[in-house]
Amino acid sequence: MPNDTLDILIKGDLVLPDIVARESQVGVKDGVITGIYRNDNAPGADRTIDAGGKLVFPGVVDAHVHSYSNLHEQFENSTAAAAAGGVTTIIEMPYDQGAPVVTPEIFQAKIDLVRQKAKVDVALLATLKKEGNQEAIEPLTAMGACGFKLSVFETDPDRFPRIDDDVLLNILPRIAAVGLPVGFHAENDVIIEALIARYKAAGKTYPKAHCKTRPPISETLAVVKLLEFAFWTGISLHIYHASHPRCLELIGWYRRQGVDVTVETCPHYLVLNEDDMDQKGAFSKINPPIRKKEDVEGMWVALQKGEIDWVASDHAPWPLEKKQNANIFSNGSGAPGLETLLPLLYSEGVVKRGLEPVMLARLLCRRPAERFKLAPRKGSITPGADADFAILDPDQQWTFRAERSRSSAKWSPYDGMTLQGRVVQTVLRGQVIFKNDEVLAAGGDGEFIPAHQ
Repeated sequence: MPNDTLDILIKGDLVLPDIVARESQVGVKDGVITGIYRNDNAPGADRTIDAGGKLVFPGVVDAHVHSYSNLHEQFENSTAAAAAGGVTTIIEMPYDQGAPVVTPEIFQAKIDLVRQKAKVDVALLATLKKEGNQEAIEPLTAMGACGFKLSVFETDPDRFPRIDDDVLLNILPRIAAVGLPVGFHAENDVIIEALIARYKAAGKTYPKAHCKTRPPISETLAVVKLLEFAFWTGISLHIYHASHPRCLELIGWYRRQGVDVTVETCPHYLVLNEDDMDQKGAFSKINPPIRKKEDVEGMWVALQKGEIDWVASDHAPWPLEKKQNANIFSNGSGAPGLETLLPLLYSEGVVKRGLEPVMLARLLCRRPAERFKLAPRKGSITPGADADFAILDPDQQWTFRAERSRSSAKWSPYDGMTLQGRVVQTVLRGQVIFKNDEVLAAGGDGEFIPAHQ
């Protein structure tokens, strides 16, 4: 006779795809969600997690994580930070120091790292060489890559190169044929490099100079070029880390013409503004840069209108020495964000702006999982999905202290910020991996999650 007893029942306010089911229960068996129950009709279970009065979100799917752009971080630290932030799946960027993920052999080595080191589940993006080694596209797809990440801005000629237009015209139809999304870092480096050279020559190396040398047009020009490529090649386009409302207006215009395009923004474009550069300095140096106050407000309006598909951290945890130069141009760009993604968006969005928890779950969980072919396994509390949950106490007010974070970077642009709503437990495939402010997962508890074909 089969054993119908569940492994776990979790009681709380469940953030389902369409409603918050108050005082309900979700059942788990063998790491998979079995059903949603009212408190009076749930089957028996070996154990219960009582999250009464708390919101039970799907495990967050952070679609933009750099664990190996510098080798201080790696999966040991990034996935610990993820667990502490309610993130149960990271989509890992391919721009690894010393080994950008451009071949099947490097991709397999990264899968092996996930299986040895990761404390949460990991999906992997691939990239291509500057000259466009398109023969790798089909093998990387077959191995489970969830998409391709490319750039039209050159951060590093080997690790993070610009792919020129003639090469894009060759490789994009081939990516379109395998059916995976292709996402881009969208900035115009010709404009930016000329402005940086001009500012350096004039001795203008103060923090806000980073914003002034990357004006909105340097981003919107790159976005509209990529939208034209999508129009003519038929790719499933994704625009990473959009910082300005004008980008969203352009994307909307192309969507109405049938272009398949998604767009993300990041917490720093919703929480910080250009004036913060004076006080935070290089801690808020990010590419594209944080924008003016009115642009931040415009991003919130777009988010609440559904014009932004999701929010991701763009977790880029440089060591402190890469963020302490008085010359803003001599510092690394990027900031850690895995641990703060859900609590920041809950505090700033749900508490302060009335964003519905269901909408927040779509922005942080469901939509990135769908786009990168990880759904229905990931991204929502539905029967048959992995039993991944982020349990958030909406009544906890707390102060984020970067020195206590799990990332290798013990700094943050949000250090000292008081937030409303705190992750108190994280569950990965039915196992509690974070509780009582302690990461319980070990390296190798995470799995490589291939994109479904």
